[in-house]
Amino acid sequence: MKLKTRIHVFTTLLMFFILAGLSIGIYFLFEKMTYERQAGQLMARGEKLTAELNEIAPADANMVIRAYMPPDGALHIIGADGRVIRKVESDSRLRNFTAEPSGNGPYTITDIKGVPAVTVAMPFISTGGEVAELRITQLADDIAHELSLLRLILTGLTAAAMIPVIVSSVALGRIVTRPINVLTGTMRENREKGAYEKIDEGHGRDELHEMALAYNDMMDQLGRNYEKQERFVSDASHELKTPITVIESYARLLKRRGFDDRNVADEAVGAILSQAVRMKELTAQLLDLARSDRAAAYSFKQADIRDIAEETVRPMRQAYGREFVVEGPEKLLADTDPDKLRQLLFILLDNARKYSDGDVRLALEKTDGRVELSVADHGPGIPEADLPHLFDRFYRVNSDRNRKTGGTGLGLALAKEIADGLGAELTVESVIGVGTVFRICFASSRPKRHHAVTE
Repeated sequence: MKLKTRIHVFTTLLMFFILAGLSIGIYFLFEKMTYERQAGQLMARGEKLTAELNEIAPADANMVIRAYMPPDGALHIIGADGRVIRKVESDSRLRNFTAEPSGNGPYTITDIKGVPAVTVAMPFISTGGEVAELRITQLADDIAHELSLLRLILTGLTAAAMIPVIVSSVALGRIVTRPINVLTGTMRENREKGAYEKIDEGHGRDELHEMALAYNDMMDQLGRNYEKQERFVSDASHELKTPITVIESYARLLKRRGFDDRNVADEAVGAILSQAVRMKELTAQLLDLARSDRAAAYSFKQADIRDIAEETVRPMRQAYGREFVVEGPEKLLADTDPDKLRQLLFILLDNARKYSDGDVRLALEKTDGRVELSVADHGPGIPEADLPHLFDRFYRVNSDRNRKTGGTGLGLALAKEIADGLGAELTVESVIGVGTVFRICFASSRPKRHHAVTE
């Protein structure tokens, strides 16, 4: 059964049982109140009659009894031994009727030829000193008519009320299932077309609106992940193709002539080794880029930026035999992710090392609640036209120079993504023939809610 049908059936049955329950409750309450009212009237009549019978002579009893006889009723006086002392009827339907109180309440209702009769009983002492019981019975034709009319009214009202209930349940089913149907249709189209279409979020603030927001957020994330996957495959195939081709070519050369010519063998092995190293570096950078915006990738805490800088340049001095100078205050505290900042500095310092021959300087500065780190080299510089594209993937200012230095065109793209994750601004300034300066600028403290792991 479809959800819309279940909603329609459930709400309709629920409202029917509620209305039916209310109608039945009203009916029985009215019935009880009506019979109690009539029984109360008969009890009052009986009390007056017993008072009169105690004050008059036995010869006048019949006249008094008939005076207090209810219309369409009967009156019985029963002795202590159960015999009928006196019996009077004002309606032929009660001629052979003998009132027998049930004893379960102040009155008894008996069905006489399809008409309810109300009987009350009360003890009294007759003029002869005998204990007797007075029983008064009255046919309730008017009550039966009123109850029949009430049943008809309540049934009609219940049936009439069910019409808007049915209409509203159908409308409710459509309102609830319409966004679900839209969501299902959109998901089916996305599956068939391989697309990431979203659905209209509407203007409400209910659970259906939240469902639409969650679905659209999921589509955004799926789209980004798919784009990242396509970009990773494209980047890898684009960039790995060149070193693989070089390795294949030198391997063929080595197979043909390398065993006979030492120079050819040395050249081939050196080229294969350099390209293998380049492929290893390229693969690591591609994987870093693929993981750079993964959830919970950055963990911020207060750290000494000077210590991070010294830890970064120390192994580089040893590995490359170059001078990396750190300038600035001896202690500089700021909120950051030390591991990610260290990785960012390594990329910029290594980039400066590749494209310059002199010292590489790393300057630290803190002003107006912000920390600035600058990496400066004295290389050939970067043309102004290339600066806007410097952080694009695989963009190279000079292809020949990049091949000589082992550049992949991915390092600065990764640096940009890491800087964005750290909440830092990464900029570059360069003058041809003078050198290049990369600047990292970020707030020294972050709001408390960001000190934990961020996504």
